[in-house]
Amino acid sequence: MPPQDRISSKSRPISVSGDITPVKTLTKFDRKLVKWGKRVGRREGEEGILLEGIKLIEEALTAGHPLIRAWYTMALHEAYSGLISRLVAVDCEVKPVSQRIMKSISDLETPPGIVAVASQPGFIHRKPGDPFSLIIAISRIQDPGNLGGIVRTADYFGADEVWLGPGSVDPYSSKVIRGTMGATFRMPVLKHSDLIERIKIFRKAGARVWAAVVHDDKATSRISSSGARILLMGGESGGLGGDYLEMADKSVSIPGAHRSESLNLAVAAGILIYGATSGRFKKE
Repeated sequence: MPPQDRISSKSRPISVSGDITPVKTLTKFDRKLVKWGKRVGRREGEEGILLEGIKLIEEALTAGHPLIRAWYTMALHEAYSGLISRLVAVDCEVKPVSQRIMKSISDLETPPGIVAVASQPGFIHRKPGDPFSLIIAISRIQDPGNLGGIVRTADYFGADEVWLGPGSVDPYSSKVIRGTMGATFRMPVLKHSDLIERIKIFRKAGARVWAAVVHDDKATSRISSSGARILLMGGESGGLGGDYLEMADKSVSIPGAHRSESLNLAVAAGILIYGATSGRFKKE
């Protein structure tokens, strides 16, 4: 649960009509909520997330994900008063703030007109032997933009889960969430302290492991389109280590002119995910 507010509900500024005056300073509880959203510690056993901008907040509302509090500027209210009304309707507390305060809340160089905090999404995760089609496993990914793009692509093509190995970026940091463009509310992402062991357990239960490699003449150029499959990829540098490659049933490589040493990780993941799911979705 998020931090508990000691302010009575009657004093919370949730009205969106009449005279709306931006608050001059953040309360102590506001600051606690912002820190919680920025992943500074747990509260009541849960971690928070920070949602910056209209798109992410609308995606959260569409997904039915509960929002705790939102801060907005007057310019945002004038242009998107309907969004503020939607937040109030789902019991999200809303507060008008100045542009200066918005800048102190936001992680962006150019702050958006609205920022909200919420609890980290929770999912029911796959267990060994459960039916699934495609899981993306990445040994170590450190670029938030790359991970956000991969989660968004996995969501678009209907992958089941994304797994991350130790040393990977926090999948619920604000930078990653912005990159997912809302997919964070639909796509389960798990960070494991022992990714190798988890893959071994799923492999023993019947999943086939496809390792993405670079410049390997023996590798196939496409993942099979059926069955329980785990697409295993390395990080931005170094690729897959020997311990990971030993688990692979097959290796897959993306053909190209090879003028560059390799593709960007998010781009490579997109190509491989598309290849593994193409034919599943057809236009009517």
